[in-house]
Amino acid sequence: MANTIKKQVVLIVDDDPVTRMLMTQSLTSSELQIVEAASGEEAIIQFTTHKPDITLLDVSMPGMNGFECCAQLRALPKGAECAIVMVTALDDVEDIEQAFESGATDFITKPLKWPLFKHRVRYILKANKTLQELSLNKNKLAKAQSIANLVYWEWDFESEFLECSSDMFDMLGFSKETNLTVRTALKKVHPDDRPRLMMALKQAVYEKQSYDIEYRIIRNDGSVLFVNERTDISFEYGQWRMVGTLHDITSRKQSEQEITYYAYYDTLTDLPNRRLFIEQLETAIASAKRHQNKFALMFLDLDRFKYINDTYGHHIGDEVLCQSAVRIRECVRDSDVVAKANYDADNRVARLAGDEFTVLLDDVGRVEQVAEIAQRLIQAFSEPFLISDKFLHISISMGITLFPDDGHNVQTLLQHADVAMYHAKEKGRNNYQFFSESMNNYLKLRLEMENDLRIALAEQQFEVFYQPQYDAQSITIVGVEALLRWRHPTKGLLTPDVFIEVAESTGLILSIGNWVLMQACLQVREWQKTSGCAYRIAVNLSASQFTQSYLLDTIKNTLDVTDLPPETLELEITETAMLKDTAETIPLLFSLKKLGVRLAIDDFGTGYSSLSYLKNFPIDTLKIDRSFVEEIVSNTKDCAIAQTIVQLADNLQLCTIAEGVETSEQAEVLRKLGCAEFQGFFFCHPMPAQQLRLLLDH
Repeated sequence: MANTIKKQVVLIVDDDPVTRMLMTQSLTSSELQIVEAASGEEAIIQFTTHKPDITLLDVSMPGMNGFECCAQLRALPKGAECAIVMVTALDDVEDIEQAFESGATDFITKPLKWPLFKHRVRYILKANKTLQELSLNKNKLAKAQSIANLVYWEWDFESEFLECSSDMFDMLGFSKETNLTVRTALKKVHPDDRPRLMMALKQAVYEKQSYDIEYRIIRNDGSVLFVNERTDISFEYGQWRMVGTLHDITSRKQSEQEITYYAYYDTLTDLPNRRLFIEQLETAIASAKRHQNKFALMFLDLDRFKYINDTYGHHIGDEVLCQSAVRIRECVRDSDVVAKANYDADNRVARLAGDEFTVLLDDVGRVEQVAEIAQRLIQAFSEPFLISDKFLHISISMGITLFPDDGHNVQTLLQHADVAMYHAKEKGRNNYQFFSESMNNYLKLRLEMENDLRIALAEQQFEVFYQPQYDAQSITIVGVEALLRWRHPTKGLLTPDVFIEVAESTGLILSIGNWVLMQACLQVREWQKTSGCAYRIAVNLSASQFTQSYLLDTIKNTLDVTDLPPETLELEITETAMLKDTAETIPLLFSLKKLGVRLAIDDFGTGYSSLSYLKNFPIDTLKIDRSFVEEIVSNTKDCAIAQTIVQLADNLQLCTIAEGVETSEQAEVLRKLGCAEFQGFFFCHPMPAQQLRLLLDH
């Protein structure tokens, strides 16, 4: 009969059925058994029944939340052996600390990255199994030691010599002919442990007090032995006498160290992990307060690390992280600031998560010292990484906070360092920024904007405005461009330039963009039916939308729902988005063309403007950017660029639309150059659908 491999049990706890379904689909395999629960209360029942190896626990649930559930699970039989992973959108320090205080093994932040989710769960399962095996080995070792023969010694207080078992001589590294005394035995004790043992001996002699103590012995070959020494004192035949045993606990100590390592260190880079870093930061704060010192916290993030993982695979990404850890350590180890600190320089560097690292610089006298180290780190990453015969170029962005200037607690210092790092990213990456209060104010405004955007989506505060596009010769409307507007309840009507960056960075642009696409197609279809004119509708696709795997399905579904003729829909895409990954872009563009829609390059001339992609991409329209139109009458260079674009489009049988036409002189120059269509304030401002309908009717 064939042996069957016992499946590892995964308990998924989430009140959202869609999330449970997606998790289950992602983890489904022959090696795993998936069990689901929709609440904390149900999770306790399922846990008792199935005794899972790992529990994926949502934090925010009605009734019993994830923290409460985690604490109750730990109290159940087998609860201590299960890996409990919090799945949460909360990533501040307090929530993370609460998760660990509740008994969580680890946490995974939402939104979940599905390609990585399965691998992360398998890694945690493997690590937890290793910890269980280590713990089991520790228990077995302890039992074996309790029944083993122990080396022993006896000491008459009135004599200086020890009577010992023969094994004790071997343990201490003495020949059996040695007249062993208390003094000679003490010489084998580790210098750091000797004062503690001598104090115990003195109390035993003068106060007749037994002791149970652990300490280290240095053997003749330099190796270190951990021992446990237990004593008993008795008064026999008119003399005080002490009997002691020595027990070799080196293996147990090594197991404990391994368990501690898994709890406090990142196994990939060998750096302290988030848990240990938080403890170190708390210690640094307490020390700085006592001694009235300053220290600096650096928050480092690898630039475009996701691109490395996506392009070359996670094994290459892991090697980049390992080599990055080495470079950071070397820079910090050589630092004069850290050399003066009370801590090991190697432990001043930590890997927080992913491609995020931190550095603590103690006893900072001058800000210039910190800047020098920051510049040294920038320089260290200027050299390429050689990995698997590939030269990879990676830069870093850094945010720096100072204690006590920028914060007095862990949460504030970390948050401000993160804010400063974000500003370094905004300034082009490959630089460092010191935190300032203006950055914090900027962050607050961004957070307010993000919150307002979410409310706007829920309460339908967005509107679609429309700007007509005119034939250059007949000055008749041939199409309209859909333009997003936000009717903010307190700030009034807002254009995308105010909020689009926040929408992009938060991922909200996907929902907003899909909504604009549907609304625009519905509206233009209504105009087509009522007026009989086949107006074209142009809709912008953000870079985020363009890179979504389900874009093709979204476009097809929108056309089906609205019954819009595909040839009247024109999708506007920027050069940058198109050229981000041409291997994926070209098939996608041809698939869109197969649906029958038109494709336009928005802001042409401001990006890469490579002629090769015009040859390979199925483009219909080039939109001349307004930056070339603005001074086309007076600037010969702008005029020449516009003329080149028009001639290029004509030769490739592409249509041209000039954006931002605001004067009759601009229109006349563009008409003479042969530009096919105009769009701009000179002809018509963007307006709501009802207002434009009146214009179309006339």
